[in-house]
Amino acid sequence: MVSLSGLSKLFLMQVLLLLTSLLDVRADWIDPDTPENARTTQSLVLDESNRSRHYTVARHNSLPLTIVDKGRGGGKVFQLVMSDEFNIPGRQFDDGKDPKWTALDKNDYTNDALHYYASNNVRTNEEGELEIVAEIGDTEVIGFDDVKRKNTLITKHFKSGMLQGWNKFCFTGGIIEAEVTLPGYSNIGGLWPSFWLLGNLARHTYVGSSSHIWPFSAHICNTYTRHSQTISGCNRRPHYDLLSEFGRGAPEIDIFEMQPGPVKRNMGQYLRSFVGQPFMSASYQFAPGRPDRPGVGWWPGPGQWYEGAAFGNDTCLNIVYYGTYNSFLSDVTPAQAYWSDAVSYNHQLDEEHFNTPHVYRLEWGLPNDSGENVTDGFDSGYLSWFIDDELILSFNGTSLRAAGLGERFFFFY
Repeated sequence: MVSLSGLSKLFLMQVLLLLTSLLDVRADWIDPDTPENARTTQSLVLDESNRSRHYTVARHNSLPLTIVDKGRGGGKVFQLVMSDEFNIPGRQFDDGKDPKWTALDKNDYTNDALHYYASNNVRTNEEGELEIVAEIGDTEVIGFDDVKRKNTLITKHFKSGMLQGWNKFCFTGGIIEAEVTLPGYSNIGGLWPSFWLLGNLARHTYVGSSSHIWPFSAHICNTYTRHSQTISGCNRRPHYDLLSEFGRGAPEIDIFEMQPGPVKRNMGQYLRSFVGQPFMSASYQFAPGRPDRPGVGWWPGPGQWYEGAAFGNDTCLNIVYYGTYNSFLSDVTPAQAYWSDAVSYNHQLDEEHFNTPHVYRLEWGLPNDSGENVTDGFDSGYLSWFIDDELILSFNGTSLRAAGLGERFFFFY
């Protein structure tokens, strides 16, 4: 699932994916207005020119810099299989109106959200640009209160929009990018625009669909989480025509989550961080997570966190968010609760990112064959994030496998 969400205005340019992705490619997925020179792309090379000059390995404690070999990490050609230029004014995205996207009409009660998602807050303007608009406006919502265990009437005082590709365009591996102008002001907090992927078993804001599904990425039987992962590799009886003894879940890749605001590096909650507001987070969220973990706001000690990340200039580990402990009222035993982890790096932004468009790009490489018994980081799968072809973060599957919890860079549909 591809999601564009938050209190934001977004201009989406194109999506580039590998033709060998696990999908049925049809010609009408490609916007005929996509320029010919945008219909192929090459994977970007990670080499010494990408390495961080501002923040050295020594300042990252147990997170050494790994450089992907030029011959393995760059130059592979990808063919366009889906694109959307959004250059037709007046497009509507409410349920059933568009073959590629769905704009929600739904309350958002995740992450203590203050807004209601309204489909008419997602539109294309007269210039042929996609807009996701935030505004002040009351919406009364009747919904089930998970804590009080009854329906309640509440009023949301803000409206925003979310555009999803859930159950429409699904893919596994490749390259995806969007050209975006960020909303609001760089030094004023409150907005949370994002561009992200979620495994198709779950649908965001439909929390029941993600319970004990998000963000699992383990496919093997894991005694540590066998009771907390709904579709576990320990289950011998197939579920809904799924494979027996093969775990499935819905990990999350955040191509970006933006946080504007006035708190600079080495101040407040970013006291020990080398990046402050405004910043973008590039993250991979997955489960099962490590029981031994750093304290929030602190750098990890030896062996406490995932190693092997390559990161670019003005980028550092997100030390204020390592993941969450997931449990709720129905989790009556500790075995039903679980840690989820986030390998997340923050990249410093400035006012210019909120005034002009930039291209945000993710390269998602899959493990070769089964992904087992491989030692090369590239062959274990990888994720690489870029802004305007400049490296933000690259992280390979060897680091996940080293934790021994069965996680992989994969979405299980």
